Amino acid sequence: MSEAELIAAFQGYLGEINAVLFGYISFVSGFLIMSYLVASKLSRLLSTIVLALFTTASGVMILRLLFLRNDFTSLYQHILQQAESGVLDLPWIGTNPAWGTQLLTYLEVATLAGGFIGSIAYYLFQRTKQSAGRE
Repeated sequence: MSEAELIAAFQGYLGEINAVLFGYISFVSGFLIMSYLVASKLSRLLSTIVLALFTTASGVMILRLLFLRNDFTSLYQHILQQAESGVLDLPWIGTNPAWGTQLLTYLEVATLAGGFIGSIAYYLFQRTKQSAGRE
């Protein structure tokens, strides 16, 4: 793989990772707004369907981020090997430690999982709070 191809793949992975992160933030924001507005108005069946769809979509996005981050980590480790062997002429690439990408993988997945758990808790809170207020 040439230097240009490595840089293009590197940038492509970063762009896709950011797209997944910000897409998930938008998705969770929409779910939180929906929770505030209509959680107590849904029947049990519709509530179950909404939670199942949110859980499935969240799982897909979290797994997608995990797989992208793992591929990005592998690419970065390859870049580090190329830089150490002297094949790359780019002194600025590969200056961060390899464990940094793995740490970011864990932090980003934990952040998305926390957003999922918090969103479900908020939905259930709004559902019980607003239901209790109607009685």
